[in-house]
Amino acid sequence: MLSLTSATFSRLFAPILLLIGLSACSYEGLGPIEDHYQTFATRLPANNKVFVCSAYGCRTQSEFKFTSADLTKMRSLMEVPKKGGGAAAERRNIARALAWMEKRVGDAVGTSADRPGDDLLGNGDPTQMDCVDVATNLTSYLLVLERNQLLRYHTVGSVYVKEDWRRGLSGWTHYAAIIVESQSKQRYAVDGWLLASGSEPEIVEVEKWYIDDAVIAMKKMPL
Repeated sequence: MLSLTSATFSRLFAPILLLIGLSACSYEGLGPIEDHYQTFATRLPANNKVFVCSAYGCRTQSEFKFTSADLTKMRSLMEVPKKGGGAAAERRNIARALAWMEKRVGDAVGTSADRPGDDLLGNGDPTQMDCVDVATNLTSYLLVLERNQLLRYHTVGSVYVKEDWRRGLSGWTHYAAIIVESQSKQRYAVDGWLLASGSEPEIVEVEKWYIDDAVIAMKKMPL
């Protein structure tokens, strides 16, 4: 029987483990926004009408149209302060506006009852949302803000996907909406999946979101 020392094992199999490790990490979101909506057979916002995803994976889609009064409220939430404004201040406003929009929509279509995260009982329940539903809905709300010229320092990016299967369940595939700072081109993940519906979503650099990119650097890969 062949006996391998740990040093020999590492030398022989390190290239294979490296390839496995690299394939375990997925970063997507560079394609058109439309691609994500087509994948889950849902629709982009039509003017100020959104198609709210729920029941996990957009299995249920509910129409909701923001009124002129709603748009007035959004403008007030997105108002940039005279002092201390800029991209960072706008991100804070975006979080506030998205929280209000999610509650406004959720109260109308029933998703305000959404429980944070996922559970087995939520699958197929039109009041519950998984990370695909949340990311899709937040992207739709962001597009409404953008189309009404309420974003000055950011644009809306495609839904972002990240995973690291080496981590087991803690590296499960996860989705987030994206905004891109216009000047720096830094992408920020917008994620409210682990929060109660109507809470201000987390907005953080994509490199630090969910699985910190530093953790999966090759020098830190377990061999």
